[in-house]
Amino acid sequence: MATASFRNADLATIHMAGKALFGDVSKKGDGRDAYEDWLEKHTGKRSAGKLSRAERIGLLKIIRRDEIIPERRRGGAGRTVAGADRPTEQQVRKIAALARSIGMGGLDDPALRSFVQRTAQVADLKFMTRTQASKVILGLEEWGRQREAREDVVS
Repeated sequence: MATASFRNADLATIHMAGKALFGDVSKKGDGRDAYEDWLEKHTGKRSAGKLSRAERIGLLKIIRRDEIIPERRRGGAGRTVAGADRPTEQQVRKIAALARSIGMGGLDDPALRSFVQRTAQVADLKFMTRTQASKVILGLEEWGRQREAREDVVS
């Protein structure tokens, strides 16, 4: 199943590159012949669906090298399925720093995961939107203030 989803994602990226280069590359589209010529030049085949995994990977490297489609970025970039923006790197760093400042082990700490689940209603940090990350940051800051206030009373 995972192999099929990778294949489909690869084919979608190849078709997006074809569309970016040649316009309409559908079966009867104006750019179809140029698209098939381009595929054949780079892979020896005129159909992306007939490419092996290695051929798809090689073509994807060419597509990214030639900047036809931008390189994928690691977490914190891009769009979520619902279309909301993912947290920025600064937000993720802030969450990690706040978690450590209140005694958690960092982003992988079970207590932080539980807090994120309660605060942002998502199963894991990687599924948060920027807005949810802001709520988590505010919550962690408040937790830290409350913790400091309790420590001041005890001292």
